[in-house]
Amino acid sequence: MSGTHPDRRSRYAAHRYDDDLLLKTPILLWLTLVFLVRHLLVLGITFLPTTGEEIEVLRNLVRPELLVADLPAALVLAAGFRRRRPCPGWVRRIWQRAREILTLSILIYLGVLLAVLTASSQPLRDAIDELLLASLLLSLAVPFYLWRSRLVADVVRDCPGTRDA
Repeated sequence: MSGTHPDRRSRYAAHRYDDDLLLKTPILLWLTLVFLVRHLLVLGITFLPTTGEEIEVLRNLVRPELLVADLPAALVLAAGFRRRRPCPGWVRRIWQRAREILTLSILIYLGVLLAVLTASSQPLRDAIDELLLASLLLSLAVPFYLWRSRLVADVVRDCPGTRDA
């Protein structure tokens, strides 16, 4: 039980903890991670065996330049899947900086998207469709969740190493 701050242990109900007494990653954080690696996921789906025509539609949705923004978030996602007591060193280092890494992922996405939109010959109102607008709005909302949620802050701190196990 060492490695978990006593105030955090009593702050949350028992259902918030797993069998190793680690705070469970909230479903909204998992959904945030999936959102932040969406380009990689869509690209991965296009390699599944299918008839082909519907895959071309998906493949055309993925802008290769936006894949770079998913990479930092993919590291956090991998660390999230490997988080257990005791946390391996690489998992601990990534997981404890998850909010910063995910914010970096969003900033890269917004920067690349801004570069793509300014290089486009279309007027901005024509270049931004409903799907892109929704993506932009969610990308702007995610940092508020990451940095305002006390649960997220406590979950990313809760990754004990071998000495804390």
